[in-house]
Amino acid sequence: MKAKACSLLSFSTYVNQGFDLRRHAGRMSDARTDPEISPPSVFLALFHAFAFRLPSFQALDTELSHSYLQNWIGAKRAFRDDTLRYSLCSFHLAPLEQLLVETNRRLKRGKALDAGRVQGRLVAALDGIEVLSSFSRCCESCLERRVTTKDETGQRVERIQYYHRAVGCQIVRGPVQPFLAVEWLRSGEGEDTAALRLLARLPELYGSRFFDILLLDSLYAQAPVLKLAQQVGWELVITLKQEKRDLYQDALGLFRARAPDQTFRESQEGKTYAVRLWEESGLPFTQDHPQPLRVIRTLEEVTEAHYRGAQKQTETTSHEWVWMTTLPTPAFLAPVVRGLGHDRWKQENNGWMDLTQHWAFKHGFLHACRHRPKRRLPSGKRELVPNHGLAAVTLILLITFALCSAFARRHCKLARLYHLTATAVAAQLRSGLSKAPPSIRAPTGSTPEPPPRFT
Repeated sequence: MKAKACSLLSFSTYVNQGFDLRRHAGRMSDARTDPEISPPSVFLALFHAFAFRLPSFQALDTELSHSYLQNWIGAKRAFRDDTLRYSLCSFHLAPLEQLLVETNRRLKRGKALDAGRVQGRLVAALDGIEVLSSFSRCCESCLERRVTTKDETGQRVERIQYYHRAVGCQIVRGPVQPFLAVEWLRSGEGEDTAALRLLARLPELYGSRFFDILLLDSLYAQAPVLKLAQQVGWELVITLKQEKRDLYQDALGLFRARAPDQTFRESQEGKTYAVRLWEESGLPFTQDHPQPLRVIRTLEEVTEAHYRGAQKQTETTSHEWVWMTTLPTPAFLAPVVRGLGHDRWKQENNGWMDLTQHWAFKHGFLHACRHRPKRRLPSGKRELVPNHGLAAVTLILLITFALCSAFARRHCKLARLYHLTATAVAAQLRSGLSKAPPSIRAPTGSTPEPPPRFT
């Protein structure tokens, strides 16, 4: 059987037949009145830009001049990045979020997430990221902080810095690791507040058991998080770092008084781990919330090779980790919980970091853009619509991230056969435009046939 190529036509067929992308695109809308370039075309244009790993709106201008791409996105003519900005700033977010949810549901139904199950359970992780910052440009949704910098004379000055920060929940483990949802921090609130709001929305979006295990950083080791997880039915694995916590102090007092419960060695990705492990069950989280928890502590010596100049040297570093978990024994033994605790970093490496380094996530799309439609108030006055640009671009990016990952890892056999990176697959897709047949002008007086439309 011939291997499936990583072509633009193959990709288009995959996302439209498998995920109804074009039907969902038809539901997109914005605040413009009777626009010549429709919101579905704007959505598909930006989807194309992310699928091809274009770094900015300006880089999309050249691609949009190609009639083959115009036909793919359903645009009557080429358009510039100012049209994209004007539309996306007023984009309605609900259809985008519905498409992200439906995409992830189809991935789960198609067993694309099953390879990452642990003991038959799906694992998700939650973490935050700062998207962009500026000392000069700001919008109505910007957060503010005071930062001390040096001026041209070397003197220390305090300046106001504007930034955006978000919290995202992502499926971890396995070849396809889509984001489930994202929540933006509002002015005056902390990351834990936005995270709790996101966790409360997830059962409404996906149902209570879309995933089973949630991995969290020490910031989220709070009673409201434990209560919500208990109500929904999620099991938790949370890193503990704050020595002031009673649970942390009680557990370490017990562990330091005895020898490790287990010692073992393992090798992963060129590293060798020498692990000493302690475990204690039934410890109360706090006096006000005495939910019994397991606490696991490890002391790990990690040996790996580094190149210093032209010489290869072996270095060993020591690390201490402490986790609390609601996972039961013996279904989840302590070494399994330790592995899950380390899996939280996969969101850092395969999630936010991947989007930042390879998808231009921190480019600053539409930040502080004031060129957007106006709406009429009951008083008759007109005002600019709220700027949804950054949130809209982020949702389109997460949709593209999920579909491109699924295409490369599950559909494109050439990518698996030759171990192509996701960036190489994107380059293969982009090259499809240059291989497209040129448009042919019809003779004068005849009716031209429409160009072929991707299914």
